[in-house]
Parts: sequence; structure tokens; C-alpha cells
Amino acid sequence: MTEIAIIIPAFNEAESISNSLEVIASHVDRIPGITFNLMVIDDGSVDATADIVRDYAANKDNVLLLSLSRHFGKESAINAGLNAARDFDAAIVMDSDLQHPPAMIESMIECWQQGIKVVEAVKESRGNETRTKGVLVKIYYGLFNYLTRLNISGDTDFKLLDRAVVQAYCALPEHGRFFRGLVKWMNFPSQQLSFDVPPSSRKRSAWGSGALFRYAVASITSFTAFPLQIVTLLGGLTFLLSLVIGGMALADKLAGRAVDGFTTVILLILLIGSVLMFSVGLIGIYIGRIYDEVKRRPSYLIDEQRSLLTRRDKH
Repeated sequence: MTEIAIIIPAFNEAESISNSLEVIASHVDRIPGITFNLMVIDDGSVDATADIVRDYAANKDNVLLLSLSRHFGKESAINAGLNAARDFDAAIVMDSDLQHPPAMIESMIECWQQGIKVVEAVKESRGNETRTKGVLVKIYYGLFNYLTRLNISGDTDFKLLDRAVVQAYCALPEHGRFFRGLVKWMNFPSQQLSFDVPPSSRKRSAWGSGALFRYAVASITSFTAFPLQIVTLLGGLTFLLSLVIGGMALADKLAGRAVDGFTTVILLILLIGSVLMFSVGLIGIYIGRIYDEVKRRPSYLIDEQRSLLTRRDKH
């Protein structure tokens, strides 16, 4: 019997996790010949998410719970789930708010059974997302695609991965991971299925503007060092500007038209100071990533007492 793990990261989902699991289970139960295991990754929720999942799993043999010791972030939760699913024939990663339609799972499995190693669900539309956010997302995708040469436009975390892909992903040594980018970087045979984003079962998104900005910066800097070249570019432009202004000042001096250059000096100081501070900040981001990597600290820790790691734990 083919076994597939459905990895569902969850953070403070007490209000909706039980209904979400019911909806997902109702769709996968219709698919013949495959045993599905719903693997909820509780990412350090401070509400009753873990308790609700344990109660839901009490009379079911195919619901597992992996509780992390604190909130490590979605990327770490996905990594924990994939590590726990290495022995399954395949793994499906999807959100817990039903914005990744469970009805697509059957089509994804059909593609996988035809030999496709990675089946990706991509957004045809972005649902009720605001226009401003949509523009910012397009800018982010454009920057990421241009700087890394990896096209993730419209990509989501809703993916089916063959066992070989899961094991290859788990074998990667890096600490700071970007799931969508790494799957694209591994370049296994893939197929895309499009969908329109349905309304979220959450009342409020867990991703604020600040969190999305940090996520964008982390994903780009984890895949390319090209932004560091901006420092060199800015240095060159500043040098050329200083040559032009210096040449103009020297010409005025020789022609006897020299005037007080106080304003020019102030503007130059502000310009050069801004370039230097921007450059130091950009270099600091990469040094911070190096610092996180060389520590070799695990990206997550599992709370064994709160987890249902195997089906035998229920008996």
C-alpha cells in the first residue's frame, strides 16, 4: 500500500484546525489505493492547537502531531515535517487554512503516479489580496527571479514531493532554508497545476507586513550574493560623482570663480554617508546569515511529550 504524508504546519490555529483536518480528510479518503497520514506540525502555538489535534487524533490512526518546543517559523516547521516523512512514498505540504484546496490533491497524485517527482500548485489569482500587496509581491518575484535565475512567480508551499525529493531536501546541509526556492533549485522533473486562492479559514493572517518583508529579505539573501555587488556599484557611482564635482570645483578655482562650497560639501557628506551606511547594513545581513550557519544550531526542536510521533503513541 502506498503511503503519503500530508504535512500541515500550524501556528495558533485552535479556532479552525479541527474543521480543516475534517475537510482535508474528506477529500483524501475518496482516493483509492493510498494510505494518507495527516501530519500536523504545531509550530509552538500558544493556544490550544496541539490539544485540539490530539483530541481529534484520539480515534483516528492516520493523524500525527509533531509539536515544536517553541515558535521557529514556517520554514522550520516544513523542514521538521519533511524530516519526519522521509520514509513515506511521497509527501504533500499544504497550509492549514484551506487556502490550498484539498480537492487538488487527487490531481497532484495522478501526476506523481505518471512519474513526476514534484507537483507544484501555483496561484492563478491571489484571491482577495489588496492591490498594494499584489504590486509588492510582483516586485519581490521580479527581484528574486532576476537575482537568482530561479522563477518562483506564483509558486506556493502547496507541493507534492516524491520520496527521492524529500530525502534530497533533508540532506541539504544549510540552516536557513527557503522551501520554494530549494525545491526549484534541486530541479527534479516537475509539473505545475494552477488554482484560484479561496478565502482563508483564519480570521486574521499570521503574516504581517514586517514578517513578509523579513521573509523576502531572507529568501533572496539565502540564494544569491548579488546584492553585495550593489556595494561595489554604489562605490563606483560615488567615485564618479566625486570626480565630476571635484573637476568642476577645480575649474572654478583656476578660472577665479571659486565660491563657498558649503552646500556642496554638506550634500556630498550626506550622499557618501548614506551609501556607506547602506553598504554596511547590506554586508551585515550576509554576515548575520554566515553567523547563523556556522553555529550549526538545529532549526527546530521537538517537544516529545506533546507530540504524537507514531500511531502506536495513541494506544
